[in-house]
Amino acid sequence: MSGFVRNPADDDERKRLEQAIEAGAGMSIADFIETVIGEVPDGEFVQIVRSRLEMASNNDEAFELKAEIEQLWNWRQEMA
Repeated sequence: MSGFVRNPADDDERKRLEQAIEAGAGMSIADFIETVIGEVPDGEFVQIVRSRLEMASNNDEAFELKAEIEQLWNWRQEMA
């Protein structure tokens, strides 16, 4: 499973992605986070990751989501 995320390259790719999601492909952000950190994330952490995804999307920024989740999770654990 790739953790690399980016905006669709064009309208055709966006349409294919939307069709795949409608057909049941993919997983929720919370489920993806759980596979990365090994436990069910709380709503606050899911929102932090969702905000990061939205920021990247707004800036047309591609990044490694898995690494970002690990970094955010480790930072959060250190602050606790």
